[in-house]
Amino acid sequence: MQLHVDTGTRFHIDLDWWERHGRNLRRFLSEILGDENADLADDAPLDYIDPTTAEVHQLDPLWVRVLIDRAGRSDYITSSTPLTSAILRALVENVNRPMTVVQLHRRINRSTPETLLRLMRTARAEYGIVPVSEARPS
Repeated sequence: MQLHVDTGTRFHIDLDWWERHGRNLRRFLSEILGDENADLADDAPLDYIDPTTAEVHQLDPLWVRVLIDRAGRSDYITSSTPLTSAILRALVENVNRPMTVVQLHRRINRSTPETLLRLMRTARAEYGIVPVSEARPS
């Protein structure tokens, strides 16, 4: 059964998708950091305290570095960042809390929500970004 999606559908990164497809999210995070030599072996989760909600998240150390060192900076998502990459970066910055296409549009500040919705198929194929209800159970 195909899920009907619209601009109000919430999307997130299906972290299991990365493993099922032989992809490495940690490599992508190290690229965001601009540190190709980041220690990819050190993957013991760290506590990250969301500065807005005070919620504690167990995150990969590279993800924490992205949140602390890069996310929120003016060059984290720019007009030259490919849109599918910008969507992934927005979800990384949001600690993978689900976001609607409208919310993603507000963060990325490019294109239109309708265009971003059409791009979600590409985002799924490239980065495992799926509607919340489509994620496979762990």
